[in-house]
Amino acid sequence: MPKKRLHLFEVEDFPWYPNFIREGQTDYLRFLTQLFNVFQAIVPLVREVMEKTGQQEIVDMCSGGGGSMLLLRKQLKEATGKPFKATLTDLYPNISAYEYIKKESAGEIGYLPQSVDAVQGPEIETGFFTIFNGFHHFEPAQAKAILQKAVDRKMPIGIFEPIDRSAWQIIANIFALTVLMLLTTPFIRPFRWQRLVFTYLIPLIPLCTLWDGIVSVLRLYDPEMMQQLISELPENDFHWETGKASHPFGKVIYLIGYPKEFL
Repeated sequence: MPKKRLHLFEVEDFPWYPNFIREGQTDYLRFLTQLFNVFQAIVPLVREVMEKTGQQEIVDMCSGGGGSMLLLRKQLKEATGKPFKATLTDLYPNISAYEYIKKESAGEIGYLPQSVDAVQGPEIETGFFTIFNGFHHFEPAQAKAILQKAVDRKMPIGIFEPIDRSAWQIIANIFALTVLMLLTTPFIRPFRWQRLVFTYLIPLIPLCTLWDGIVSVLRLYDPEMMQQLISELPENDFHWETGKASHPFGKVIYLIGYPKEFL
């Protein structure tokens, strides 16, 4: 693996990219996230931050297909017995997926239907900012702007990337985004006939997802890179933690920040 991150393009980032292909990708990634429960390792971290800061609502950015929130809801409710509340946001919101998630969560997970740029942040002044599997989309200046926005609003923030910077991760991504996708696509909900057409007859969804999946690994910020981003922020009163949390199928790279008054 190259020591420096390579900020190559991901096709789903382009505004001209057809929505039905982008949503095919994000729907599959939601399915994959739930299938392997990849964020189970960071549930204790999320719970700890919410308890320390008293924030009861998660404001999720770069939500994609929204699968991380369904997993988080299930595991936090099992652990605490408390109600769960989250709002999904994205630059290209997957409305049909968000409606599905809203129904599956009995309304505990809502969403903003308008486009929300994570660099600017949603116009919400309270909550726990999170980004699951999306921070690698941003160049360093943008990444620091996202962190600074949390500092300015005195809102806790959690960044969680469910992949690692390794050759093994690229191999795993190739398998998951080709063979596994072809085997599981008919079982993804909500059902869309376009997903079948553009997976099996015209395989744009697997080809574009495969490219983006490989590039995601090359774009990743590892904990050392995240520490560098933090060090370049203006002096602030935030407590920051970075590291890796392990689960049965790999690792989750994380960065967490919240005001020091809650230590």
